Amino acid sequence: MEFYGRQDLLELLNKRSDALSKGYRQNMAIIGAELIGKTSLLKHWLSQYCDTRIVTVYIEIRHEEANSFGERFIGNLFFSFLKNSHNGLKDDIVFLLERCAKYIPKTTTFARKILSERYARRTEVVFAKLLELVEQFNAESGKYCVLILDEFHLLALTPPKDIYASWRKHIMLNKNTMYVLLSSKKDLARKILAEDLALLFGNFEKIDLQPFDNKTSSAFIRGKLKSLSVSEQILSFIVNLSSGKPFYLNAICDALMNYHLKSAREANLTFDFFVRSQEDIFIGEWGILNRRFLILTQQVDAVFKDAAVFNVLTALASGKNSISDIAHRCARPKKYVSSILNKLYEEDFISRNADVYILDDALFALWLRCVYAKKTGVFTAEPEKERELFKRELESLFTDFRDAQTKEISQRLMELFGKFNNESIEVHKKRLRLNLFKEIKLLDLGAAKQPGKGIIARCPGAVWIAGFKEDRAREEDMIEFVEFCKRFKYGKTQSQKRIFIALNEIDANASLIAKEEKISTWDTALVNSLFDIYGKPRIV
Repeated sequence: MEFYGRQDLLELLNKRSDALSKGYRQNMAIIGAELIGKTSLLKHWLSQYCDTRIVTVYIEIRHEEANSFGERFIGNLFFSFLKNSHNGLKDDIVFLLERCAKYIPKTTTFARKILSERYARRTEVVFAKLLELVEQFNAESGKYCVLILDEFHLLALTPPKDIYASWRKHIMLNKNTMYVLLSSKKDLARKILAEDLALLFGNFEKIDLQPFDNKTSSAFIRGKLKSLSVSEQILSFIVNLSSGKPFYLNAICDALMNYHLKSAREANLTFDFFVRSQEDIFIGEWGILNRRFLILTQQVDAVFKDAAVFNVLTALASGKNSISDIAHRCARPKKYVSSILNKLYEEDFISRNADVYILDDALFALWLRCVYAKKTGVFTAEPEKERELFKRELESLFTDFRDAQTKEISQRLMELFGKFNNESIEVHKKRLRLNLFKEIKLLDLGAAKQPGKGIIARCPGAVWIAGFKEDRAREEDMIEFVEFCKRFKYGKTQSQKRIFIALNEIDANASLIAKEEKISTWDTALVNSLFDIYGKPRIV
């Protein structure tokens, strides 16, 4: 897959690496879901970055023996050193040791010692020695290191648990090495960074890698499908279906192009064209998404070894997101369902927002509903029947999406508020109860240019006032909203919750005013996460 986007992060990696050679070291940790593009981001950066003062080393952490890990680590370090010095290369540890001995003899001698003893050592001992090797390399070569550890959380699974004891020391003392850590286990990675690698000197800059936004996703699709005529409606539907995840966007677009070339169809992309192009990757035995989701179910099975967990997953895929609703759907005790949900969350198979559990992978949810559930249920497994079921499911999703997109944003937001049922979620690290409102109506906020850009929602004991702006929210918009809230009359026994929804961007001054006035600001990503909770199409 060709790399796309993420220019801000590429520039940040360049900035941090350039600063390393000037004596300023800032470690980084990039955390994000599987297939979100962490590895491709770093590999693309590695292919572009060039500075003879800095050796960049990429290590994928795996489940393996200490001897194998030690050899891979040393091989990668020495290979990267020779490449950085424009020396001849060969992917062979003996060659690398012999060639490096000419330039860094002390480091090479130490490496040979580690390799000769690695069979008799535990992984945490070998890892500590490898960190010493990097220090020796820095001192002898005079070069800095950027050490990238992909899926670093796997080190925590290596007995004994405190493999980080020596690592903390090396991070603080060896300021010539910058660490870039990657992890797909978001919750575990954050816990490790907060507890095991919480350092006064050598702290980590944490970056949550998110899916592409709507604008980037649309540009990606247009670039991949430039030989096809794609309507805005279908393009937006693909963005919504993929949730902006690069792997899914690429798989869907490749399937469309392959079907177009194979079937010699016209360049006009109809919805029927779209459905037929996706059948093989979803339903076909070797379809890329079918294989991906089968592997995912195998990973779930390996953790739980209890077939009942898939009843919980299919309930989530069907839009159930509370313990009580899922327990009712699965005919299981709440305590049992709660334990499964918490374990699924801990293993990063699902996400959680306070009391709400979410299967936030729309394509996996679709596959669970129309492929997995049908194969394991009483339905026929005949290929034509499977294709018909898949088509009906996609048509239903497309109809819901198309209907939602034809509505005014104000109507969609009112419908969203109408879905609230006293759930508790977390917004901006604060717990928020989504009240069950008795009254919801549009407001004229008094703005001369754009009246009617607000919502009032009431329930016993509380009133919510929400302003929203579809284009850029500016300082004057926030001032008008603040003034309206001050003029608005409500009962003394009611608490007032003030929200401003900026669906495009928000000026810095507007954000500052909102913070001073204790107004909660919501962006499109947050609003879309609420639409996800209630099983409604996103705003695209």
